[in-house]
Amino acid sequence: MSSLTIRFKLFVLGLVGVLMLVGLALLALSANSKSLKNLNDVFSDSKQVYTLQSRFIAPLFKLRELSLSLVMAPNENFRKHIDSNIPNLTNELNEAFLTMDEELKTLWMGYEKLLSLTRENISLGFEEGAFINANTAERKQFFALIDALEKTQSSQLEKSSNTFILAQNLAKKNKFLLFLGMVALLVLNILIASFFANTIIDSIETLQKGLERFFKYLGDKSEALDNKAIELTSKDELGAMAKAINAQIDQIKKDLKKDQKLIEEATSIVEALKKGKRDRRLIEMPSSKELNTLKLVMNEMMDDLEQKIQEEINQRSDQEKLLIQQSKLASMGNMIGNIAHQWRQPLGEINAILMTLQIKHSHHDLNGEFLNSQIEKCNAITDFMSNTINDFQNFFKPSKKKELFSVIEACEKATKILYSSLKYHQIEFEFEAKASPKILGYPNEFSQAFLNILSNAKDVLIERKIKNPKITVTTKVAKQYILIPIKDNSGGIKEENIEGIFKPYLTTKHAKQGTGIGLYMCKTIIEGNMDGIVDAKNHEDGALVFIKLKTAAA
Repeated sequence: MSSLTIRFKLFVLGLVGVLMLVGLALLALSANSKSLKNLNDVFSDSKQVYTLQSRFIAPLFKLRELSLSLVMAPNENFRKHIDSNIPNLTNELNEAFLTMDEELKTLWMGYEKLLSLTRENISLGFEEGAFINANTAERKQFFALIDALEKTQSSQLEKSSNTFILAQNLAKKNKFLLFLGMVALLVLNILIASFFANTIIDSIETLQKGLERFFKYLGDKSEALDNKAIELTSKDELGAMAKAINAQIDQIKKDLKKDQKLIEEATSIVEALKKGKRDRRLIEMPSSKELNTLKLVMNEMMDDLEQKIQEEINQRSDQEKLLIQQSKLASMGNMIGNIAHQWRQPLGEINAILMTLQIKHSHHDLNGEFLNSQIEKCNAITDFMSNTINDFQNFFKPSKKKELFSVIEACEKATKILYSSLKYHQIEFEFEAKASPKILGYPNEFSQAFLNILSNAKDVLIERKIKNPKITVTTKVAKQYILIPIKDNSGGIKEENIEGIFKPYLTTKHAKQGTGIGLYMCKTIIEGNMDGIVDAKNHEDGALVFIKLKTAAA
């Protein structure tokens, strides 16, 4: 038995299982076939009982009711209506009784004649004769026919009951036989499976104990376990596996000793690095390629560690400076564009005033009063333009320290900067604020972040040429937080960009139109400087950017 392979043992075990399943299936099919036959017999008998009731007894009672109604009808119209229903019912019963035995046919024919006599007396106006016939001879013949049908029905019911009892007894017998067959096959399968399983389990346990000894050796490096191999004499796959494992264990023990020396040396060098000593290098030769690669990497790392650290610091510093510079340039470009939109209409008004003055002068119609009024208008317009410059200067002046400020006022301040540009591009802007809580932070920086989000939404709406473009800003105030959702109908953010929309240098615009740092600076201001949250996702017809900040009460 020890020379048989595990594959063959499992094949035999599987074959026995298949044979058991086939045997059980055959027993079940046989029992099921017999049960189905008996059920068909019960169904057939029950159907005949139902047929007697529906095709004979029920129609006969209906016909009898019509006969009595005909006799008792108060006038001729009722009789004609009742009489018109009798022929169809009589024809149906004629067809039904053709399938029955001679006795029932004879009784039916007798009843039909007496019923015809009742109808004939009614048609001749002999109502007393019809009444007497319906309640004597016809009545007697009707109950004789019903009694005969009920006897037939009782006989069918008894037959159906006997068939059901027979089927029930047979089902119990088949169930018992099926149970015996299942138990016998199951016991046989368990005996064979136990026989093969014991031999396999014994080999597996031997392998397990040998591996446990080896893993214990790996844990405490006990020399007492060094020379103990897995003792398994079977010639199956597990025996071959035991020989291979023994050979691998011997090699692993040798390699572990080499690797352990390198690890101890590396640990010592790392401790020295913590103390600032970088003059030592790894010397021991490990057994694995990975550790040898680690050795080379560590030696190379220690050779130029100081240089790499300094280069990384310089590189990060340069990147941070470039990022700040680009942010300033982007803000300056946006500011100039917004100033242009703010000044476009006032400049047009000044130009119109100058043209009016020129026309009046050419027609010698320019008087001092009109000239003074137009000059006053120009002064008012230039004051507005000057205030616009002041608004922009104050807007982009950074806040020096945190202060309590109104979120709504800061949002309205940013909206005022962008309002003319939105109007110029025919973008509908809706701002709904139900409350104006105070928050602690940097008001100008927050306004710049809010403006960046609005500008980004505006640029996307213009770039995609959205029909009926719209930006909607609302506020939702809770006990400790204020939430500011900013929605547009631009069609949304592309799936490949939505995860990194706030990362630096990520832009979906043309190279001349965007640097990819606007939303990054927003995230830096709101999350880094004001302990808030800013995130973006798509809604049904566009993008949704929401800002969440703690209120001063929190």
